[in-house]
Amino acid sequence: MAKIKGLETYKRYWEDQASFMDQSPWDLRKILKLTFSNDFDKNIEELKFSDHSISKEDGKLILRLKVPYNYSELDDFEGKAIELLGIDKNYLIDMSFTNSNCTNT
Repeated sequence: MAKIKGLETYKRYWEDQASFMDQSPWDLRKILKLTFSNDFDKNIEELKFSDHSISKEDGKLILRLKVPYNYSELDDFEGKAIELLGIDKNYLIDMSFTNSNCTNT
């Protein structure tokens, strides 16, 4: 049986990692910004990304995700994020961390 992948798997994994803490696992100041080729467009529905987290900008597909508060201390956080999301690396054009404008958890 294949592992379930997508946004819910990503969120559940990081929340489970921080379940022993009395605070939200999410860093409210930073987000992970993934830029995809338009070829990735057909995979969006099956991975269940919300309209809030995905958009089209300058003809490219942009996915913005919350990151764990300790993302910078984790070994290969970016690789783990891609694995949990079930994203084919061939569709990925760019991956970066950017400031968040959102204050919701």
